Amino acid sequence: MPDNIDRRVARTQRAMRAALVGLLRRKAYADITVQDILDEADIGRSTFYSHCSGKDQLVRLSFRLLRAELAAAASEERDDAPACLLPFALPVIRHLADHRDLYGAFAGSQASDLLLGELRQLVLELARGDLKHLTIAADVPPDVALQFVAGAFTALLAWWLDGRGRLAPEALDAMFQQLIRDGLAGQRTVAS
Repeated sequence: MPDNIDRRVARTQRAMRAALVGLLRRKAYADITVQDILDEADIGRSTFYSHCSGKDQLVRLSFRLLRAELAAAASEERDDAPACLLPFALPVIRHLADHRDLYGAFAGSQASDLLLGELRQLVLELARGDLKHLTIAADVPPDVALQFVAGAFTALLAWWLDGRGRLAPEALDAMFQQLIRDGLAGQRTVAS
């Protein structure tokens, strides 16, 4: 969470996020009500609505908080594996592997579009930082490269989460990095 956020606000947002996560482990997203979240988080309705307009907004807030956590993990990955082209990928895959049951609660409902949209936004923001460190062919605008990476990675994650890819996170990341290396990256440059 950002350092400048009030501790009470941060505590309330953590409680709401934890409540949603706990509920997703027990029931499908479509079956969760705001009242369920209020009861699980032990907060009042006005407190909830001062932070979110509804449960979809809570999902968006949760992804915003997750982006910050995964950005820190990607930074560590970048330090640990400097040869990796897109170090954001493995922390995202590991997170999804650790919480696969949560993402399954969204499957088969309109909420899966919400989930995939938020996942794509998360990937766009994380990939943007990593792409700054790559040399890409001069005739490929950076925004095109970013959309390519985000689209390919999000589609790969959706396929993997649907259970069609029985790969360990490290294996999935290695294959993604290889495809990016062969298809997008010319040579790695040193960040300035």
